[in-house]
Amino acid sequence: MIGRVFDNHFHLNYNGNFVESAKRFKKAGGTSINLTNLPDYSIPVRDYYETVYQRTIAMAERVSGALQMDVVVTIGPYPLDLINLSKNIEESAEMVKEGMMRAIRLCDMGKANAIGEIGRPHFPVDSKYMEKSNEILEYAFSLCKDSGIPAILHTEDLNEEGIREIENMASRAGMKGEMVVKHHAKPENLSVNSSINMSIPANRSDLRKALETGKFFLMETDFVDDPSRPEKYLPADAVPNRALWIEQEYGERGREILQKAFVEIPNKLFGEESFKY
Repeated sequence: MIGRVFDNHFHLNYNGNFVESAKRFKKAGGTSINLTNLPDYSIPVRDYYETVYQRTIAMAERVSGALQMDVVVTIGPYPLDLINLSKNIEESAEMVKEGMMRAIRLCDMGKANAIGEIGRPHFPVDSKYMEKSNEILEYAFSLCKDSGIPAILHTEDLNEEGIREIENMASRAGMKGEMVVKHHAKPENLSVNSSINMSIPANRSDLRKALETGKFFLMETDFVDDPSRPEKYLPADAVPNRALWIEQEYGERGREILQKAFVEIPNKLFGEESFKY
């Protein structure tokens, strides 16, 4: 198998045995994860982003040290923060923007590598929330552009029109599309001629459809490390297991896909220096 095996979207639970969860990934052959912060609305609003970010960074350091694994870190306001932090949308939007700024500062300090998962709700909401989410997303793109930081997006399922909308928002902010990643992308998104990186769930059905397009992509589990629902959304070892399947079933073409998903695209997004093991 190719040397690096990278899961582009992986969550860990600060209140659980997160080292053991990461160990399951490594035991299956995984070498590197993008640890993305999870929302936790039990945290007091006044301490919210400081707590969420510092917990994520602390878990990354612990896992990397304990398991000798590469852990890149993605921090940022979750799209539903706009709804949950305050009943006043303007007040909530200001908190979210401050959360963006705080995340950017931590990236600039070398504590984190990307902003995310940012974007907009994945289910129907009042139009005022969608409009404000788009405003905040474009603001985030402008911050990322200034610091050269990638943006990991959480949105509704996108069709071609939605992809073009995101591209245009990034372009207006001066951000290159190749520094944007659509988390939980659909395989058919790869058929759209777009510079945005698509991160495909590591289940056989989606990966088979993605491979049929002939396009390159990232691979993810969106593992959430919830003890009450251990297999939501995909298990921790899904990416290394699917990587082995791709190599066995698709041969040289499969190895080319894995080289792009695990090495070349992540190096461009997060920097080659982020991967040591």
